[in-house]
Amino acid sequence: MNILAIESSCDEFSVAILKNEKIVANIISSQIKDHKKFGGVVPELASRLHVENFYWVLETALLESKTKIEELDCIAYTAKPGLIGSLIVGKIVAETLANYLNIKLYPLDHLEGHIYSSLIETKVQFPALALITSGGHTELYLMKKDLDFCLLGSTQDDAVGECYDKVARKLNLEYPGGPKIDMLSKQSKEEKYMLPTPKDKEKYDFSFSGIKTASINLINKLGAEIDTKSFALTFQKTCINYILNKVKLAIKEYPEIKSLLLGGGTSANSLLREEIKKLENKNLKVYVPKMEYCTDNAAMIARLCLSYLKEGN
Repeated sequence: MNILAIESSCDEFSVAILKNEKIVANIISSQIKDHKKFGGVVPELASRLHVENFYWVLETALLESKTKIEELDCIAYTAKPGLIGSLIVGKIVAETLANYLNIKLYPLDHLEGHIYSSLIETKVQFPALALITSGGHTELYLMKKDLDFCLLGSTQDDAVGECYDKVARKLNLEYPGGPKIDMLSKQSKEEKYMLPTPKDKEKYDFSFSGIKTASINLINKLGAEIDTKSFALTFQKTCINYILNKVKLAIKEYPEIKSLLLGGGTSANSLLREEIKKLENKNLKVYVPKMEYCTDNAAMIARLCLSYLKEGN
């Protein structure tokens, strides 16, 4: 089975090819340098750049995988959620290829793809707990079996990655802000500041607006006197510990869980990766995606499609 997958939900256009259940190409066209000067993703610009770049991404994926386009068995693409213009570009490319080749088309969910990003090169035992952390989403799922997604909790306002970016912008750090704060936090061992931990009505829901507001107020108050490295350490620990406490609660409440899956752009955060691995024990296996599969990529969509094919969909 040869699967070609397309991911275009935001500012990356990616094409991956999966052969015999292995990713043989995963090409990503990143737009970070184009959006950096605006301090964030500009939707109209993202979709225009997708139109400019999709051809060379597709051609490179086929060449790298040594695949002829006629050898493809199906096309998978991200149908939702995402920036509407960016999604439409990916949809048109996918539909055009599927119609030309007369093969089946699979419109898939971006968030489900992130869950499977940690399983691209491995298999998992169910039931599983899945944590998505990204610029637009912070969600926790219980999966009793493959492709069974039961949402336990989600962000009620800012997602964790969005919180990182907004605080980083206030610190005059370049976009994307998450990696910059992560890097700065490693340069300090002293926590000079305190930030509040949100009090949630629903135990598995997330809220980062309070951390964001408290951070911005503190930065405004201290001005040039702020120790940026120490603040980054406090901010990072506050956000990551808040997330981990939710995960630990779910593990305690659902003792039947055999696997813990991490996905999403913020899964690249060094502290999150380090601390979530510590939750592994003889009864629980932790799966963390390779760095190349953390941000938006088509390999995760191809892997998700493989599961749907195995289920006979």
